[in-house]
Amino acid sequence: MSRKKIIILTSRYPFPLDKGDKLRIYHQIKNLSIVHDIYLISINTESPIQKHKIKELKKFCKEVHVLNTDSFTILFNTLKSFIIKEPLQVGYFYSKKNQSKINKIIKKIRPDWVFSQLIRTSKYLAKYENNIIDYMDTMSKGIERRISNFPKIIQPLINHEFHITKKYENYIFDKFKKHTIITKNDQQYISHKNNKIIQIIPNGVDTKFFKPNTEIQKKFDIVFIGNMSYPPNVEAATYLCKKILPLIEKQHKSCNILIGGTNPSNKVLSLRQKNIHISGWVEDIRDLYSLGRVFVAPMFIGTGLQNKLLEAMSMGIPCITTDLANNALLASKEQIITANSKNEFANSCIKILKNKELYNKLRDNGLKFVKKTYDWKKINNKLGELFN
Repeated sequence: MSRKKIIILTSRYPFPLDKGDKLRIYHQIKNLSIVHDIYLISINTESPIQKHKIKELKKFCKEVHVLNTDSFTILFNTLKSFIIKEPLQVGYFYSKKNQSKINKIIKKIRPDWVFSQLIRTSKYLAKYENNIIDYMDTMSKGIERRISNFPKIIQPLINHEFHITKKYENYIFDKFKKHTIITKNDQQYISHKNNKIIQIIPNGVDTKFFKPNTEIQKKFDIVFIGNMSYPPNVEAATYLCKKILPLIEKQHKSCNILIGGTNPSNKVLSLRQKNIHISGWVEDIRDLYSLGRVFVAPMFIGTGLQNKLLEAMSMGIPCITTDLANNALLASKEQIITANSKNEFANSCIKILKNKELYNKLRDNGLKFVKKTYDWKKINNKLGELFN
């Protein structure tokens, strides 16, 4: 198989690995670079990318291009997208200046394939012939599930954005030669008549990196980890602390909770109390996982496959989550416990914390499951076939 030149376009620079889209594309780039020449272009709407972060991706990429976008351009194009009825997230990351730069890079490199991560970047690459879009999740479905969580006064605006995004996901389908998505559920949520040809490429987990650590003492009964500015995670953390914990404390008096992860919102920070510890960004996220006995993820409004569950199971931590989250994970009741109400979550937590045999069974079966099913190398080999 001859090496291909592949340009990968992302809406965020994929390092550090503090968000799901960064984690996914980082491992995809790492694997693809073994057999192909990768050229990374990242739109940057935040602070300048530090040199050591650029260096990290240069280990795998022939070239790394970061296109910085100023606040005025972001505001202007976001407002423009509302007027021309494009998703706000597409407008937020798009600019004619960046389009011109991308066109020049593509003309110079003359790639065999161009790869767009998320619909956010799809407008830049829609006109090119050999193009692939990774929807990741069905963004419109995520918006729809969160409408009721917004103040009533802006719910009509969010509902409008839901319909615009749903139409755009359908429209952009025909502009790309190949398509990928994380789960079968999300494949079905794309409303295009040919949605079944979208290739399902799950997320994975680095089981050699995320592995059980018996040297760290488990200081917390329950742990929940994620990007703590992401609305579904904020809602899950709030539900855990305000709905589930009070029920657990009636039978398990000394229950301690760790909420960990980058960028905790004010709502998450307000949850802090004597037995609820809030941790922000840490250099090694494995340290936070290792501190907890049980991983609890009450995900009611998120979409897609949850990296946090893969990582927790890979570290040998028994997990409890919702049917919604497990519909993407597809673990059995021998590998994970599902709960869909505060009472079910509380009872499941107490059962695992008190029953050592059940604890060990879930720990061992969960670890075997992710090693067999969600190894990044196996998953990315399937992605690599799309470029042949």
